[in-house]
Amino acid sequence: MANMAAGIFLVFFASNYAVNQTAKLHRYLTESVLRRYLPPSLVERAAHGELRMDAEPERRVVTVMFTDLVGFTSLSERLGAEAVGRLLNQYLSTAADVAHAHGATVDKFVGDAVMIVFGAPDPLDPAEQARRCVALARDLQATLPSLGDGIRLVARAGINTGDAVVGNFGSLARSDYTVIGPAVNIAARLETASEPGRILLGESTAKLLDGAVPLEAAGELRLKGVAAPVRAFYVK
Repeated sequence: MANMAAGIFLVFFASNYAVNQTAKLHRYLTESVLRRYLPPSLVERAAHGELRMDAEPERRVVTVMFTDLVGFTSLSERLGAEAVGRLLNQYLSTAADVAHAHGATVDKFVGDAVMIVFGAPDPLDPAEQARRCVALARDLQATLPSLGDGIRLVARAGINTGDAVVGNFGSLARSDYTVIGPAVNIAARLETASEPGRILLGESTAKLLDGAVPLEAAGELRLKGVAAPVRAFYVK
């Protein structure tokens, strides 16, 4: 009888241990791994077993911002790999923190460039997207003087609102949650066309602001890969 009780206890102990280890692994994967690669709301769904990675992409109105550091290549050559790596991590961490504070999704980092999205995965009124995105861009640029340990950092930003397709793209082996479409391409080209230290908006974003932010006309721009001229506006 004693041996049977001991056996039952061991089975119970082993089962309980396995359950606890599985729970710890689940928390680690969702809280420490997935949050590095997925928007916070998708991580929350994953934690509750509600995330479908095979869901069909859907059309949404989104506001997209691209921003990057001006002169980063020459800065890299001057500082060296280790120093520029530390600086880049500091900048990207700050960009992610500011984005999340405004309720945005960090879509991706590409070198020193950051792609930020409003309206996906969680829907948001387009006018509110535009207002939040401009506020985010201003706040991010305001943080730059505090970064860099005496190195002057300057960023430029491009923002555009429009239709995009949102979802997971890739294969079973590797996929990314992202947004694609002409509105995204225009935002990227606006960032390239922007003056250092300034925020350049597409016409659709400017209209959604409806006077809430002072703007300065930048004229009609010929953007690479965009057939028609794009009316653009600088945030004052």
